[in-house]
Amino acid sequence: MRNVYYYDVVVVGGGHAGAEAAAAAARLGATTALLSANLDTVGQMSCNPAIGGVGKAQLVREVDALGGIMGRAIDAAGIQFRVLNRSKGPAMHGPRAQADKRQYQQWVKEELEATPGLVLKQEQVDDLIVEPVANSGPGKAAWRIAGVRVRGDAEYRAISVVLTTGTFLQAVMHTGEAKTAGGRAGEGTSAGISGALARLGFTVDRFKTGTPCRLAASTIDTASLEVQPGDATPQPFSFLTDAIATEQLVCWITRTTPEVHAVIRANLHRSPMYSGQIASRGPRYCPSIEDKIVRFADRDSHQLFLEPEGRRTQEIYVNGISTSLPRDVQEQMVRLIPGLERAEIMRYGYAVEYDYCPPDQLQLSLESKRVAGPVSGGPGQRHHRLRRGSCPGARCRCQCGAGSRRPRPAHALPRGVVYRRADRRPGHAGS
Repeated sequence: MRNVYYYDVVVVGGGHAGAEAAAAAARLGATTALLSANLDTVGQMSCNPAIGGVGKAQLVREVDALGGIMGRAIDAAGIQFRVLNRSKGPAMHGPRAQADKRQYQQWVKEELEATPGLVLKQEQVDDLIVEPVANSGPGKAAWRIAGVRVRGDAEYRAISVVLTTGTFLQAVMHTGEAKTAGGRAGEGTSAGISGALARLGFTVDRFKTGTPCRLAASTIDTASLEVQPGDATPQPFSFLTDAIATEQLVCWITRTTPEVHAVIRANLHRSPMYSGQIASRGPRYCPSIEDKIVRFADRDSHQLFLEPEGRRTQEIYVNGISTSLPRDVQEQMVRLIPGLERAEIMRYGYAVEYDYCPPDQLQLSLESKRVAGPVSGGPGQRHHRLRRGSCPGARCRCQCGAGSRRPRPAHALPRGVVYRRADRRPGHAGS
């Protein structure tokens, strides 16, 4: 006998976008289920454990203004707060915070678990359930979402479904010539949703992103490096946070050298992006170290930031050296970097390639054009995913109605409102 569960909204995925979507829908009164293949990783920071930065901090503030959780989470779990570009005008300021990634993940999961009307379920989604639309015609969706089917012969029926699948759809991780199925180191992949979307006529494409190696702090010669402290008066991200009172940790700055660049150039044929092993595109504002060496061949060094991943871990994130080169090449180039001559790699960098649906298949309300009901909250880069999670969550609640299950009309904000300064609180940088 098949088990069937009924909710107003089902959110698939528990990353940044999924957490915001589920919380937004539940805050507005919808009975909501967040489905994740592993509840221990809900809210986990997969790559750089940092929030904000130039061109991104305002997204966090916008989500916070809508009642979202990311701003409060980073204020609680931040270990270093800095306003970037402070020497320039307010429009160029970029608040950024380094997070204790474990504390951040635990804070988000605890917040979701305490949200009324929201339940977290450990489930692997294999398929989408759709029903034909009675009065479909040209320009209208022929199908309506009815829920999802999960492994173990169970169904979750819902009025709206939010897909925030991140890097996990038919995902493959690349480290040199080695390929491993999975959307994140130590985790698996999901194939069913990609097939369901393709059968419904969605364009499913491939996307690529990467992550750098992590080093053991005790093996780094920090005494020879430039120290980068946090701001004397840390600036909160959330409008609900009065002040940041926690002790801040320092980061360090180093640079690549011509010798490092020579090692990378000599091994480009072993990089999946240059050998043809990876054919998909990546984000242009987050280039790998291989791309930097090729695209900026005239430069003999690139700045690197050594950032702690938490207060109770030795792991150091090497910001600026994202790579998919083989392990032996990563070890060679790391030990040619000043201050890292004896550094031990705790986790090797890798690229991950995965399925995604190009966002031109969405309406302005972030509902899909092909199927009525489902809304996309990702994938993409972290800060864009979070806004594409919070807004769909609220939109799903509108679809469910105000306790009567009668849909409300879609509402899209005009450009003049969207681009208005979101932060007008005294003492905050313009965003």
